[in-house]
Amino acid sequence: MTAPERTHREELSVAGARWPAGLCRGRLHGVLLVAVVTALIVLPSLGQRIVATTDEARFVLYAREVLAQHTLFNVRLRGAFFREKPPLYAWAIAALSLPGGRVTEGTAQAPIALAAIFAAVFTCLLGGRLFNPRVGLWAGLALATTVGFFRHSQILLPDMIVVAFATAAAYWFWRAMEDPADRRFTVLFYVALALALYAKGPLGLLPLLVGAIWLYRQHGLRAMTARLWSPTGFLLFAIITLTWVVPFLTLGSGTYVHTVMWQDWVSAYMHGGPGRGLPRGGRDALGFFSPWILLAPVVLSRAVAARRTPTVAYALLTFAVPLVAVLMSAHYRTRYLLAAAPGFALLVAWWADAHGADRTTAARTIAWIGLAGVAAATALVAFPGLASLRGSLHVPPLSWALIPVLLTGWGLALSLWAGLRGGRPALAVVGVTATMAMLLVYGTWLERTRFSDDGEVPQLAARLEVYSRGGGEPGVLRESGWLEVDYYLGRPLHEIWSDDDLEAFLERTHQPVLASEAAWKEIQDRRSPRIRVLERLTMRRRSFVILGWSPGPSASP
Repeated sequence: MTAPERTHREELSVAGARWPAGLCRGRLHGVLLVAVVTALIVLPSLGQRIVATTDEARFVLYAREVLAQHTLFNVRLRGAFFREKPPLYAWAIAALSLPGGRVTEGTAQAPIALAAIFAAVFTCLLGGRLFNPRVGLWAGLALATTVGFFRHSQILLPDMIVVAFATAAAYWFWRAMEDPADRRFTVLFYVALALALYAKGPLGLLPLLVGAIWLYRQHGLRAMTARLWSPTGFLLFAIITLTWVVPFLTLGSGTYVHTVMWQDWVSAYMHGGPGRGLPRGGRDALGFFSPWILLAPVVLSRAVAARRTPTVAYALLTFAVPLVAVLMSAHYRTRYLLAAAPGFALLVAWWADAHGADRTTAARTIAWIGLAGVAAATALVAFPGLASLRGSLHVPPLSWALIPVLLTGWGLALSLWAGLRGGRPALAVVGVTATMAMLLVYGTWLERTRFSDDGEVPQLAARLEVYSRGGGEPGVLRESGWLEVDYYLGRPLHEIWSDDDLEAFLERTHQPVLASEAAWKEIQDRRSPRIRVLERLTMRRRSFVILGWSPGPSASP
């Protein structure tokens, strides 16, 4: 190793110098603990998640078509080619469905759950390389118990897969910076980038932007280009990416460049009001990064002050760059905050290790705010006099089922309070992790069994099947989406957009048609007397009707 390379590695390792070099066993134990804790949190609900939205259903239906048609790319949903997102997630569902021969809710969620474990493990590894094994362990635990991260381990969308590969890319980038002479790490960095892109799109390229900014600020433009240069890495990135881009461009999808590459990927930042996510994103972040968001004032102030330290600067950029990129998007969605979650977990863990023992006024204030918050939540649930406020916030009244939620909430607040007031960061991290793990697992079960309306989708499909009698494709009037009904029905709904088409469809097929009550009231005066309402039902706080065709003139009920 040359003298400059040795100096570079010593510079990057300064934050973890107090840890012995031979702690590989401790690092391995931390990785295993993070993997086990994350698995215990995200896996209990595997297979119990209903395919509840059209965004989720399109990947599940794509996977089902892959199995049924034995094709990877030439997949149609309701007669149209699916080209909105890369196919990696759908392929993963199909691959995990092969042993059973069919796509299920469990095989749809399994890639997401595995990606969550993967992301937590690589966050642990990255924290260990940036700082020390304890920071890595705490970072992985903080990520696993972040509310937004956990929630998206339960949602059937590819965002978690993007974060998993992006976190792996961040780790391999740092390994390449530690040892510039070993170009294997740079190659692995580009492979992870390509897979992150494969999962959803350009959001997966954020680690490249983070790395480029860090290199430029630390070493200048020439060093940035030299360190990122890897012919083998570029070649593998291109090969992996072209395996899906070329088929999408050539197999009957002439609008792909305009509707996806331009409108969804580029114009989201160049047109339509960049930064529209800022007001909503600020509010969403409070819940998304809970409970660790309480530490944000002390964590971020310390990180900004220490930004000249290379390791802290990199951790800060892994949080700030994705966050800014997401908030600047005109197509902002809450789930996009997931890209910043590993970076925030790294900063929390670094602060707890480096400054958590400091008994500062700010830390004590946060400790009391946590206690006050759980006390207010308890009062809101328990006191009958607050029923009107509780109703406006959609908070259920106190019941036996909610008592464990309140107890774990108090355990969380007391752990944070004792750890921050006493300068004992390990107590705060371990206590919050343990109570949040229990709260997330129990809360998910409680929501699914007591408060969720996801079961309405299979019930709607079952009601349509009753009137369809398996004879064909039911219709849906003036409603886009509802692909989740397609999944449970086992065949696509036929979209109807005009009154004339409605009457022609009913007369020709005698299949039921789903319509909103409002749409039906708008046209019922000029309908054929043979169109009748078969059933009225409520879905997601909206009123719907199922329309049918009468064999003779009939008035609607």
